[in-house]
Amino acid sequence: MIFEDNGRCRANLRIFATVIFMLSLRAVTMYCQEKTAGPTAPARGGFVVTPVVYYTPETRIAFGIVGIHYFRLGRPDPKSRLSHYRFNVIRTQNKQSIAQVDYELYLAGGKFLFDGTVKYSLFPDRFYGSGNRNSEADREDYSSRNWHLQMNMQKRLGGNLFAGLHLDFFSLNMVETESGGRLAAGDIPGSRGGTLSALGLFGKWDSRDNTFSAAKGSYCAIFLNLFTPVLGSDFTFTQMILDARKYFPLGATQVLAVQCVLKSVWGDCPLQILPRFGGLNLMRGFYEGRYRDQNMLAVQAEYRRPLWGRFGFCGFAGAAQVQDRISRLALGEFHMAWGLGLRYKFNRRENLNIRLDAGFAGSAPAFYLTFAEAF
Repeated sequence: MIFEDNGRCRANLRIFATVIFMLSLRAVTMYCQEKTAGPTAPARGGFVVTPVVYYTPETRIAFGIVGIHYFRLGRPDPKSRLSHYRFNVIRTQNKQSIAQVDYELYLAGGKFLFDGTVKYSLFPDRFYGSGNRNSEADREDYSSRNWHLQMNMQKRLGGNLFAGLHLDFFSLNMVETESGGRLAAGDIPGSRGGTLSALGLFGKWDSRDNTFSAAKGSYCAIFLNLFTPVLGSDFTFTQMILDARKYFPLGATQVLAVQCVLKSVWGDCPLQILPRFGGLNLMRGFYEGRYRDQNMLAVQAEYRRPLWGRFGFCGFAGAAQVQDRISRLALGEFHMAWGLGLRYKFNRRENLNIRLDAGFAGSAPAFYLTFAEAF
C-alpha cells in the first residue's frame, strides 16, 4: 500500500512502537518464566501464545492471537528436528477474518515428514490484473470466502534427500466484486469462484541445521502439481515451483541467507493461484498479489546478527517480477524491495524467534509480525 499523507505513516510508526513494546513485555515475561523453571524444565518442547497487533499492506491494522507448539514425537532425541504447529486467529481493519494452522510432523526419527496448511479466510482483497506493470487506477476490490487444505507426505531417501506426494484443495467463493469491473463480468478464470484440487510429486534436498532459523546448510525443492477434473477440480492446469536457499555462516553468530524462487503455471489457472510475490515471506514491502501472472521469479537475501541479549537484527533486500512467458523474464523488469527486522529469541536451545519486519517497496513501510524466519 502506498500512502498519500504523512499522517498515516505516523500512525503506522505508532503501531510499530506498540508491537515493539509488546515484544519487550513478552521478552521479560518469558525470561522470568525460564529463570523460575530452572534446570529441571522439560526439554522436549513448549507452547507459546501471545496477543498481537500489527500492520501490513494487505490488512492495515490487524489484531488477534498467534501461537506455536513445538515438540518431539517419539524418543526425545535432542538432535532430532522439532515437530510443531503454528496457528493464528486474526481480525483486521479491512474486515478480514483469518484462521490458519501450519504444521510439520517428523516421524520415525525423521524418516517420514508430514507438513501442510489448514486455512480459512474471509478476505476483502484487491485485483490489479495480470502483468508486471500496473497502476493504482487498475485496482478492483473484491471479497472472497476460501478454504485451503494442503498436505505433503514425504520420506527420507537417504541423508538429506526427501521425496513424496503433494495434495492440494481449495474452495474459492467470490462474495462481492465491483459493479462493472473485470471480475464482475466473470470472464477471468477464478472470478466466479470454484473448486481446485491437485495431486503432485516433489523432491527436496534439506541440509539446514534448523528449520526455524537456519545458520548453515541448504534447501532445494521442486514441486510439480496437476490440477484436474479427475480429482474434482473446476480448472485444469499444471503448476511448477522451484525453491532454492543457501545459508552462509559469517563468523560464529552472523548469517547471510539467500533464496531464489521460480513459479510457473500452464493452462486454465484461476487468478487466486497465479504466481505472485509480496506479503509475509517473499518480497516483504509489496502488497501480496499486486503483480501476478503465469510466471514469477524472485531473489532475496537477508543478513542476520545478534543485537543484545535475546534480541537480534536483520536487514533484507530482494527483486522480483512476473511475466506471461518465461522467455520474457528480463533483468530490467525487476521490482525492488528492502527492509529491516527485529528478532526476539524466545527459545535459545531450539533457536526459535519472534520476528518483526518493516519492509519498504514504496513511500511507507509495511510491518509484519510472526514466528520463525521468512525463509
